[in-house]
Amino acid sequence: MTTSIAEPRPHLPHRPVLRRLVDILPAAAPATPEPPPVTALPVPDPAASVLAERVLRAAVEILGGRRSAQQLSAVLRSDVLTYLVSLQAAAGHLEPRMRKVLAQQNAAGVMEAVGLVTLNTGVRALAARFEKRVDNHGSRWQCTALQLRLTSGDLATRRGRQTRRP
Repeated sequence: MTTSIAEPRPHLPHRPVLRRLVDILPAAAPATPEPPPVTALPVPDPAASVLAERVLRAAVEILGGRRSAQQLSAVLRSDVLTYLVSLQAAAGHLEPRMRKVLAQQNAAGVMEAVGLVTLNTGVRALAARFEKRVDNHGSRWQCTALQLRLTSGDLATRRGRQTRRP
């Protein structure tokens, strides 16, 4: 038990009174905060992760010029398809190859996937977001975001090849 020296008692003016610190100090917050409520994780859809892998592998084939971009028009949103075509112009010369795809559902109707892509200049990540949409044909997964970050070295190899040509 920890004590402190407080004011002297009135009937004994020269002797201090010992009091417990618990009685003097304000009440402290509980030592362990309450854990947040546990939310149920969504039941993963095994077909969704297969779809994500197939779409990312096809996207890398589009980047390399081995597949037409229109083949993914049913799965990719129109702005994502436009981005993929513009990315093909910037990264097609780097001979992209897919190494591995990882997909995970964090919420119901939402899945995120990442693919490891090998380029001539190194390894990059191709990130994608898929959302489950309901339309006239039923419910289906659609890629709503796609991103591949190229470095300045990746882009410089393109300029270097263009300047070497006669």
